[in-house]
Amino acid sequence: MAKNKVTIKDVAKAAGVSTATVSYVINNRTDIKLTDETRKKVLQVIHLLDYSPNQAAKALAANRKSLLAVSFSASDSVLKCAEQMHTLQLLSKYFHGKNYELIMLSPSYTEKCDQADAIICYDMKLEQFRQLGDSNFIPLVALDCLVNDPLFFQVNTDLHILREKADTHFGDKPYRYVMLDTPNAEKLSRLLSVFPDLIRIDSLTQIKDLTGQHLLVSDLTLFKLLSDTNDVCFLPSVSGEKLDLLHQCIEAALERTPIEQHDLLI
Repeated sequence: MAKNKVTIKDVAKAAGVSTATVSYVINNRTDIKLTDETRKKVLQVIHLLDYSPNQAAKALAANRKSLLAVSFSASDSVLKCAEQMHTLQLLSKYFHGKNYELIMLSPSYTEKCDQADAIICYDMKLEQFRQLGDSNFIPLVALDCLVNDPLFFQVNTDLHILREKADTHFGDKPYRYVMLDTPNAEKLSRLLSVFPDLIRIDSLTQIKDLTGQHLLVSDLTLFKLLSDTNDVCFLPSVSGEKLDLLHQCIEAALERTPIEQHDLLI
């Protein structure tokens, strides 16, 4: 169903409710008693049909708090946690300059987030992303993880461009891509298709075994630990260009702009 043809009647019919009920949900009427199940059903249909009439857009604009939540999967690796905090600092600094504030959700949090306008899901398990999507009706944007769902933007590194840059840096020298382990199995599969000889790191012990090698690294934590004893090409996974693209996706999602291309590479 095309977006410009979706009406409040279409939403009501798909949700099995009256048009008045849809209006109550859109305008967040607290004086009308509606069950949580009804509200959830209406919000799901609004999201799936990408219904955004003028009154809904006004309600969304009135409720904008310019607040973003950041979520990621829990990890037992000290190195991984350090990289997550580094990424959180990058996100906070960047989006503060765009008049947003950030909050960090507890690792592996999957419940409803009432405070934020959107959630940035960073290097996250697909299962956790889906659980967050089921619990929330605000936009979710996947950063450095694959969710492969046309309802959501996903922003990832173009691995073929990454390889071309590394090939240029090392010339004829053989090299290996070293990365902090990821909980996103889909992302790992894509990485292995481009870098079959991949080294996944989750402890300091593994770092000690890497000396005198040619290494491609995208994690700042690994770069600082490996650069003194190896020939390292550092191409950061979270660049200014990637943050700009992430910002564009968030703005488009908040404005309910139709998603023509959800799998974005940079």
